[in-house]
Amino acid sequence: MAKLSETLRERGYVYQHSSEKLEEITDGPKRTLYLGVDPTADSMHVGQLQGILVLRRFIEDGHKLIILIGAGTGMVGDPGGKTTERKLLSDEEVDRNAAALKKQFTQLLGSVDFKMVNNADWLRAIPMMEFLRDVGKHFTVNEMIKRDSVRPRLETPDASISYTEFSYMLLQAYDFLYLDREFGCDLQVGGSDQWGNIVSGVDLIRRIEQKTAYAFSWPLLTDKKTGKKFGKSEGGTVWLDAEKTSPFQFYQFWLNTEDDAVEEYLLKMTLLTTEKIHNVMADHVKNPGARFAQRSLAFEVTKLAHGEEVAHLMSSIAMILFGEGMTGELEPKIKAALLDQAPGCKIDIGENIIDVLLKSELASSKREAREFVEQNAISLNGEKITDSSRSITNTDIQNGFALLKRGKQRISLLTLA
Repeated sequence: MAKLSETLRERGYVYQHSSEKLEEITDGPKRTLYLGVDPTADSMHVGQLQGILVLRRFIEDGHKLIILIGAGTGMVGDPGGKTTERKLLSDEEVDRNAAALKKQFTQLLGSVDFKMVNNADWLRAIPMMEFLRDVGKHFTVNEMIKRDSVRPRLETPDASISYTEFSYMLLQAYDFLYLDREFGCDLQVGGSDQWGNIVSGVDLIRRIEQKTAYAFSWPLLTDKKTGKKFGKSEGGTVWLDAEKTSPFQFYQFWLNTEDDAVEEYLLKMTLLTTEKIHNVMADHVKNPGARFAQRSLAFEVTKLAHGEEVAHLMSSIAMILFGEGMTGELEPKIKAALLDQAPGCKIDIGENIIDVLLKSELASSKREAREFVEQNAISLNGEKITDSSRSITNTDIQNGFALLKRGKQRISLLTLA
């Protein structure tokens, strides 16, 4: 069986670690580690899912896990990755978000045994003077302004940082100290953007407790096309909550992965063995147009986030919409999922195709719609539309709908009003 350090390196999870050798953290005594998540939203996003898979690797190796919901620090806001002050949330918003995140962690970690704590339980009760005296004196402003979460805000024209956000790293460092004292937690993990805050806790424990604590971070997941991280602050967020990002949209997000990124995402975002991933990639290389690797990726990540049954349904829907098309009568549950998840609009028999393209938002104007028809970019139930005077007929409606497509990716399910 591979050592944890070997598994983490093999999957691409290693970015920084506070010990000289990673093995000191991962392959020696079993540790209690923690990951902190601030409840700034009522759902995690795909960028955070990678971290959960890292946690599973630690747990499978026998380490103990604490999930810290930062209802206390969430009221302050981490300045990292922002050029302006974060919106401060009310107690009610923070508590509501914290409850939603707890539910997601329980689902994603499954039967794994872990402890969940809320730093509001201790941070809201700390007297200010006691905190400044016992914690604040161990931090110098000289060092704090060098942190990656702070420095860009000071160097950017027209940007600033309030004392509220500036104090965030002190609070996170105190969390680490508190968990070390209460639960013997000596390892904090997180994404690379949290490195400065994490090592602040390592330093605080060393100064106050005269003992060694450890830090480990993984690289942030990025979009290869844009170079931007997957996160809720980057726009176009892909959420784990099905109410915020539908399972169909979620599946399609991964299905649209570029070839140069798909192997990395298979390693980082799925529980497939490396042997299985190598086999998937070998099949993909033989016929890249079949997008076998992307379909494997989309299925596995959707299974993690929404369950295996939903993953199978989304896979079937994708094959109908973008692959083999409709072949005969659809199973009731597939048809129901298709109508529920895929984008669509209601139409009437006899409507002109140009009007339907507008209504379905596959074209923004009648002129553009005609151009798409002239360019052979429009198909209905797999057949090219070449006549802009074409109207929808009863025979176009199959299984209760018609499939209208622009190009290969833009679709709309047409149902009768």
